[in-house]
Amino acid sequence: MDQTNQTDESNASAEPAAPSPAAVTAFWERAQQAVPELQSAGGCQWRWIGLDAPTTRQIFELIRAGDKTGTFTLPWLVERGERPPPQVGDCLVLVDYDGTPTLLVRTRRVHTLPFGDMTNEDTAVDGSPVRDIAVWRPLHTVYWGAMLEPYGLTVADEMPVIVEAFELLFDAGR
Repeated sequence: MDQTNQTDESNASAEPAAPSPAAVTAFWERAQQAVPELQSAGGCQWRWIGLDAPTTRQIFELIRAGDKTGTFTLPWLVERGERPPPQVGDCLVLVDYDGTPTLLVRTRRVHTLPFGDMTNEDTAVDGSPVRDIAVWRPLHTVYWGAMLEPYGLTVADEMPVIVEAFELLFDAGR
């Protein structure tokens, strides 16, 4: 099983706990039992999502409700994190801030565009509290600015953003 540490667009505060390989493997096996089509899948990666424990749980609820159906990744950070870029069909284990594998999503659509060209149509996959581009852009400017600073990079209109639409496949909490 491919287990790649991936940090989502919203992980900007104190460090979350990494899941144990055994926990990810057990979660993946439970997901495969619950969703038989996963038995032929090649494996999964794991990713944190959220600024802290409360926002992570809020995001999980938005995903469960079908309100949040995607996320965003910066190629600049992918390149520096030595992880593969997102691709259609990727299975992602979304991990709670305490390291507990919680949700399994599958990437169903990926497209890349410059940050300055993002529109409400592109951010429609995000949760309703931040979906409006007038909210989304400043939030992600601050977040990604902090993530890019150690690399001597800054948020810019020409910065590429990967928009990842996903579908929820398995929920360990339900």
